[in-house]
Amino acid sequence: MGLPKGNQIAAARALLGWDQKDVAERVGLSIAAISKIEKGENKGKASTLENIQSAMESAGIEFTASGVQTRNNSVIILEGAKGFLEFYDEVFWTMRQSNQKTIYVSNVDERKFVEWQKEQLTEHTERMLSLGVHYQILLQHGDTYFPASAYSTYRWMPKGFFYSVPNYIYGNKLAMILFDAEPRIYILNEPEITAYHKKQFESLWEQSTEAKNA
Repeated sequence: MGLPKGNQIAAARALLGWDQKDVAERVGLSIAAISKIEKGENKGKASTLENIQSAMESAGIEFTASGVQTRNNSVIILEGAKGFLEFYDEVFWTMRQSNQKTIYVSNVDERKFVEWQKEQLTEHTERMLSLGVHYQILLQHGDTYFPASAYSTYRWMPKGFFYSVPNYIYGNKLAMILFDAEPRIYILNEPEITAYHKKQFESLWEQSTEAKNA
C-alpha cells in the first residue's frame, strides 16, 4: 500500500493510545499540523507521512489497504544506519511511557554502538538523563570503554560468558542486535519472554564484577 491517509493515522493513534501531541513530538511537527493531516485539510509531505508511518509501525501498528491493525507478528526488524537510529527513538519513547526506569544490556562492545549512533549520541544521552533512566551494562571482562557512564553502571561479565550478540531489555521489550556490515535489530514485544531474559540478566549481573579503568 501507499503512504497512510489522515483517517488511518487517527485510527492507528487510537489503537496505540497516543494523543496528537505524542505523534507531533515523534515526528517534529506541531499538534495543529497533525490535526490538519488527520482531518484531510493537509495531505502532508511524503517525508512527513513516512516518518509518521515508521513511528507507528515501530510501536506495533500495521497499515493495510483497508485501514490499520495491530501487528500480529510481535517481532519488529530494523536494519542499517537508519534502523539503528530508529531503534534509539523506539527506546526513548518506550521508556518515556514505562514505569520501569532501568535498561539492561549484556554482551556489549560500546565501540560499535558509538560508531553507529554518531551525532545522535549526545541527543540520546540528554534524553535518557531527562527521563531519569539508568542502564546496567555487562561488558567483556577487561573492557574499559565506558562512554555512557553518566547514566550507566558497568560490570565485567565472568570470563568465557561474553558473546557477540548484545541483548537489550527495556520496558517489556527485548531487542537482539547483530553487527555485520550494517546493524540488524530484532525487537520482541512479548512481556513474558522479556521477563525471563531479565531474570537471566539479573543472575549474571550478580556473578559479574565492577568494571574499572586500568
